Amino acid sequence: MATGQRGSGKAASPTNDTRWAAGFTLIEILVTLLISAFLLSGVISLFLSSQQSYRVKEAMGRAQESLQWSSEILYRTLSMAESLHPDSSPDQIIVNYVGGAGVVNCLGQPVPSGMVVNRFYVKNQALHCGTTYPATPDSDQPLVEGVARMTIQYGVDERHRGQADRYVDAPGDWSQVVSARITLRLLDSPSSRRPEVVLTVAMRPRIFARLP
Repeated sequence: MATGQRGSGKAASPTNDTRWAAGFTLIEILVTLLISAFLLSGVISLFLSSQQSYRVKEAMGRAQESLQWSSEILYRTLSMAESLHPDSSPDQIIVNYVGGAGVVNCLGQPVPSGMVVNRFYVKNQALHCGTTYPATPDSDQPLVEGVARMTIQYGVDERHRGQADRYVDAPGDWSQVVSARITLRLLDSPSSRRPEVVLTVAMRPRIFARLP
């Protein structure tokens, strides 16, 4: 009888090639998905952070531009003021001055003669200017968007020295007002800061007229 070599009875261990051909196990797939999700969440977080930073910088840039433009308009107009209308208040300021060659109103329109009337106030989140008072149709126009509030205090020359002795909300004698202190506050932005500017404007023609 022929004899042959008997097996040991143990199954051969699978090789790496055999495991690769069989594919990944469920645990390996779950671990891979978890790592991929973690990396993807980091990329998304970085993208959102960069986008938020860009929006904040863009909003602050627009706010600074609005503040600068509003300040220029108010300073240019109020520095020519010769008198204030008694209906001026902490929420609106109404100034008068004489027209002439090269004189314009708050809308940039030339006023070669007569009395110029300019009324500034905030409405519908914008700084408005009116060229008549009381207002008439189409006489008021928005100048700068994104303005949340404007507050005004009036500098009173009580000692007749040509300069403000104190600032009040409602002067008892409008003829003593020689300057105005205006605070402009813009709308809330993505930034934690709320942009605002405080502008003090002297009504120079009136000051010079009061000096001896």
